[in-house]
Amino acid sequence: MSTTYTHQGLPDGVKPFDLPDMLEKLRTQLGLRDEDITYVRYLLRKVRAADFMPGRICAVWEAVGTQAADLGFNVRRITRIASRLEACGLVLCTASKGGRRFGRRDSDGRIVVAGGINLGPLIEQAGDLLRLVQHQAKVLERLGDSRQRANDLIRSIRGLEAEQAVEAARAIFPRLRPSEVNDTERLAQIIDALETILADFSSDNGRTIETAGSDSSGRPDTHQRKKTKTCITERPLRTTPAQVVQLASRELREIVEFYWSAQDQGGRLSWDTVMCATRDRALQLGISGQLWQCCCDQLGAKRTALCLMITDCNSERTDAYQVRDVAQAFGGMTRHEAIRGEVVERLLGELIAFAGGQQKWHRISSSSPA
Repeated sequence: MSTTYTHQGLPDGVKPFDLPDMLEKLRTQLGLRDEDITYVRYLLRKVRAADFMPGRICAVWEAVGTQAADLGFNVRRITRIASRLEACGLVLCTASKGGRRFGRRDSDGRIVVAGGINLGPLIEQAGDLLRLVQHQAKVLERLGDSRQRANDLIRSIRGLEAEQAVEAARAIFPRLRPSEVNDTERLAQIIDALETILADFSSDNGRTIETAGSDSSGRPDTHQRKKTKTCITERPLRTTPAQVVQLASRELREIVEFYWSAQDQGGRLSWDTVMCATRDRALQLGISGQLWQCCCDQLGAKRTALCLMITDCNSERTDAYQVRDVAQAFGGMTRHEAIRGEVVERLLGELIAFAGGQQKWHRISSSSPA
């Protein structure tokens, strides 16, 4: 492969760190793994903003051994990831035949030659990836609307108080759980069948039933049901990005500083930077991208980031709050926060008190993101 491969730049409105976000949303379609996206984020932290200008070379020629040490992977794993990304057409591996990586910039900082991992193909596909993400978002929105419609119909059929109507619904949709259906066409067929059942049995009873929730229902439901809260509206947080980075573990703090330099340009630390950094740290700790996104949907991205920061920081402690398995602790903490709430505030307050009492606050230099 050419060591001078150039690209045509990113589309308007797309930033370098939008690229791994898009890959994460399309990971199933592209056949990518969490470690692949972590590697792409790592590569993006190694290049300069000017490398994304049209007609430039955007590449990383750092030694494989160095990359493996930085990411906590072994050399073979790095090689497999790079090969998988190249097979997907997202990067070019341009090292010499002996595997030696090299690169050179001119006096203006422009890369003139590079033998390593070239990000040009990913940059040139950014427009196509963005369109795929937008299409996927529309499909998911339609799927959500259809699931809600199916749920309304099932609720109305149950409201008929006719056992035969429920049996008919189960005949075509045994579990009566629209959330388990991911095929929009299959869901459309189920909705048609449920509408027919509702119309038939409503006519038999000589009345019509509203498919949306109605305040004029029949007798009140007096059955006691255990209700579990599965989604929480994101509540305001009594903390700041600067405080988060003060409490963070050493590993998380290093990732924050990478993003702070790239995204905030060394200015005021933003929540976006903290959320990107904690997501990277989560993947390093073995927390899947699917679980992370699920937690963000339930708790909000900021609260999820705080859960990761707290469990990660507590892994360095030796008292009763010590965490031995961060991934497992993170899963438990997010579940409790989703069900009961206020877990983050309580543990964050305890962590602040511990850090202050034990003088564990990180030293903040003049170049710190805090």
